[in-house]
Amino acid sequence: MDASIKSRLIEAGKTLFADRGYAGASVREICKSADASATMIHHYFGSKEGLFDAILEEFSGATFDVPLRLIAKPPQTADEFRLRLEMFISETFRALVAQAPVFRILIRESKGFVGMSRFHNGLAAYLTQAQDAGFMAEEMRVEMITGVVLDRLGNQIMYAATTKEEGPNVLSDEAYAERWLAANVTVLIFGLSGPAAVSN
Repeated sequence: MDASIKSRLIEAGKTLFADRGYAGASVREICKSADASATMIHHYFGSKEGLFDAILEEFSGATFDVPLRLIAKPPQTADEFRLRLEMFISETFRALVAQAPVFRILIRESKGFVGMSRFHNGLAAYLTQAQDAGFMAEEMRVEMITGVVLDRLGNQIMYAATTKEEGPNVLSDEAYAERWLAANVTVLIFGLSGPAAVSN
């Protein structure tokens, strides 16, 4: 069998699930879009659901593996905590931009999956370690922060993918995406007052 057929099915599945939803994308349409016979989904994935799960698994690795490695160890100083958190947010955002169609599938289907739990658990562990070390305010609720980070980044991806407005957005303009990310990292890490107020 041609190994590229499997990749084509995954790419076709991403596009059709993102555009039409899981229920709206038929096996026949996915195979036609992938230029594959109708039996290939069953051969490689067992079923349409198997294809869907394979897409989510690929998304999880591509989106979360690198960012989670950045925060795998407890921070030793406040500066290290902030730097690694900034890098984590930046890498997560870039990965979500690169995987925007699959992220749209997740939101559209309201599907929870192991990868999202890994993201929340990894970030929560890092923030808890930082809080225990005194690098983060005691009154901050770790579980709220993990949700805010992903919601803020994810909402921008969804807005950019669905807006009809003219003008730059994080998916169409790299310079705009860099400015948006820098401003949001500042807000997420330092609050609205910014780093100058924190250091005073």
